[in-house]
This record gives sequence, structure tokens and C-alpha cells, in this order.
Amino acid sequence: MNAPVSNPTSLDLFALSADERYAYFTREAVARNGVWALQGPGGFVAFRDEDGRDCFPFWPSAESAAALVNEDWADCRPEPLALEVFMERWLKGMARDERLASVFPAPDGTGIVVEPLELYEDLSQLKAR
Repeated sequence: MNAPVSNPTSLDLFALSADERYAYFTREAVARNGVWALQGPGGFVAFRDEDGRDCFPFWPSAESAAALVNEDWADCRPEPLALEVFMERWLKGMARDERLASVFPAPDGTGIVVEPLELYEDLSQLKAR
């Protein structure tokens, strides 16, 4: 993946609001041409929202993903996903399977959960610039 656009630490970024982290995530995903997920022995991590829908979390860097490797996800490691694969396979497949995307969740549990095609559209618009 490409070098980061800027170099703030994950701790600095987690201090941003969920909306600011979403904007940062989309910019960095396009600039770096990829995103990060957490993968454990049973596959990629997911959690359920309050409505019982599966949510897959994604981060803009390995460092920010690694910040969530704790109790429940202690046996996980950051795994890169190329942007094209993320958009065309992951987001479209998640939409088909009625799953959600959790964008840049923080260790305190805050973050934005969106429909995958909404994230797909936001990334597509940034790529077109």
C-alpha cells in the first residue's frame, strides 16, 4: 500500500469525532489505495449491531486496526485489503448479504456504521476527483 497522506498517530485520530474519522478513513483509503481489517483464526472479525446485523470493522492503517487488538480480538492481526478488492468484492458482497460496515471504530466503541453501498459511493466519488 502507498505511504500515508499525513502522519498523525492512531491515538490522535481516535480523539476525532466519528464523523471526522469517517472522512479521514475515506481520504486515506483512496490515497493509500487500501484499507485494513482484523483477521483471527476464524476469519475476519465482525460484531453485531443493536438490530442483530453483522458489522465488519475497517481502519485506514495497520496501526489503527492494531489498537483494537484487545480482549475479544486478542488473537487477531491487522490484514490489508487493496481498495479495488475492498470496494468490488467486500462492499458489494456485504450489501448483497445485508451486512454493514463499521468505519474506523475507536477502542471506546464509537464509530460510524453505514450501509456498504453508501461507503462504496463515498469512496467512488473521492477516487473520481
